[in-house]
Amino acid sequence: MEFLPFIVIIVLFYFLLIRPQQKRAKQARELQLNLQPGDRVMLTAGLFGTVTEVEETTTNIKVEISDGVVIQVVRQAVAQKVTEAPAEESDEESIEESGEEREVEAAAEETSADAENVIVDLDKKD
Repeated sequence: MEFLPFIVIIVLFYFLLIRPQQKRAKQARELQLNLQPGDRVMLTAGLFGTVTEVEETTTNIKVEISDGVVIQVVRQAVAQKVTEAPAEESDEESIEESGEEREVEAAAEETSADAENVIVDLDKKD
């Protein structure tokens, strides 16, 4: 009966930690093995791209991250498939900035102006 609490703790760890992790690892393996050209993916580094070529003999795939920019990565670098393209800002579509973003930009401009004044003041002292 002294070992019963240890056994219960081990069983709880299995069902709460080990089993879910094994399930996620299995899903990631299946995702990486089932990659096809044309799939939109997100790499573990946070880059978004489209699979252009899958090499069956190696673990490498080629991903186009921008027009004409193709990188070669290992399959394990794919974190997830993406169902829609990431939002891209265009010059024609201007997104209205929130008040907080405007405050940050205004502070950055003030800091730049202060830095220019310091440089000018240093030049005047010489």
